[in-house]
Amino acid sequence: MIDSTLCYIEKDGKYLMLLRNKKEIDCNKGKWIGVGGKREPLETVPECLVREVREETGLRLKSWEPRAIIAFNSDEWEHEKMFLFTAKEFEPVNDWGRQVMDALESGETLHGYEGDLCWIHKEDIMSLNLWEGDRIFMQMLADDAQFFFMRLEYHGDDLVESHVGGESFKERVYEETARVPRGRVSTYGEIAVMAGHPGAARAVGNALHENPYEGIIPCHRIVNASGAPASNFGFGGPEEQLKLLRAEGVKIVNGKVVF
Repeated sequence: MIDSTLCYIEKDGKYLMLLRNKKEIDCNKGKWIGVGGKREPLETVPECLVREVREETGLRLKSWEPRAIIAFNSDEWEHEKMFLFTAKEFEPVNDWGRQVMDALESGETLHGYEGDLCWIHKEDIMSLNLWEGDRIFMQMLADDAQFFFMRLEYHGDDLVESHVGGESFKERVYEETARVPRGRVSTYGEIAVMAGHPGAARAVGNALHENPYEGIIPCHRIVNASGAPASNFGFGGPEEQLKLLRAEGVKIVNGKVVF
């Protein structure tokens, strides 16, 4: 299983798109996609995202928004778990990045080492040669869908099955947790209800304690019904959870969230 990132960089109603046409052996050859690539050993998903964008575009991301976790299963290529992002805040860090920014106004197509880069109006994206599964999630991005899990099954280039939404209890917990916005909190009980299992607050806590998507699924935004942090918060303990919440503007009094 390959882990990868894919980012759609947005400005002035356009996405920065990449036509993969340089490598002879490339599962994406001839397809238009966003910017991204494989996660390296010991690299976090956000680190992979920032590195891949900088290498391919010369842009440094200032912020980004996780949008989906997508499983690509193929009978020809290695299965892939792709972390989908969008980004609106970025800056050039070298001459290549400045060329990419200049192309936003000129409409010029740039020839990068992975393929051709071009800013495409969002309403024109569907006219490009895309993977069929990409058409599904690109439409969801256009509709401003909340964070979602997706599974895509391919035979060759043909999409034979697709599923949107968490398929296991843990995936539904992570999906609902990811939808809690910055500066807000939810409770284990509320997440259990939204995940379709009222009364399963303890199971929600166990799932979040095992959260394999640190930096993507904001488990620090989930507290108990009294507003207290998790006594065994798995990413630094309860004080670290409160610290993360304070940094996002959540009001904390006497060690508890003020709802």
